[in-house]
Amino acid sequence: MRAPELRRLLGAISVVVVLATRGCGGGGPVVPSVSPAPTPSDATPVVTLPADGVSLQMLGYLNGPVQQFSLPRSSVITASVDQANNVTAVLSSPSATEVAAYLRRTLPRTGFTIVNDDPDGLAMTFTGYGWTGSFTGNETTSAVLLRPS
Repeated sequence: MRAPELRRLLGAISVVVVLATRGCGGGGPVVPSVSPAPTPSDATPVVTLPADGVSLQMLGYLNGPVQQFSLPRSSVITASVDQANNVTAVLSSPSATEVAAYLRRTLPRTGFTIVNDDPDGLAMTFTGYGWTGSFTGNETTSAVLLRPS
């Protein structure tokens, strides 16, 4: 990998890490909450993934909307975070334009709501299944960040 590409990748990863850690500090001790088991009426619906997509679960993620959120099947993930309070995927392929087009097409079909969309700036935010997500990209890298709502 050439130095300019490495600098761009490290810069993109730095941005993701800053976004991932923002809001995670301070405060008192974390007290775990106990949620009742879902009943059939409030259980997470089964989502049919697009034929050209791959779920977070299929990518090995354990946290987040792992069955409902997907990325293009051709995704190459160069960095990831898989925590209960933050799920991140940094992609080197396909292009940010292609990932954005995929998300615009598939998010509404799989139960997510696109809240803000800047097609010229390759940025969007979305919500669904108790998670808030964001997507951003440039000519070499793109990233998806998911956090509990």
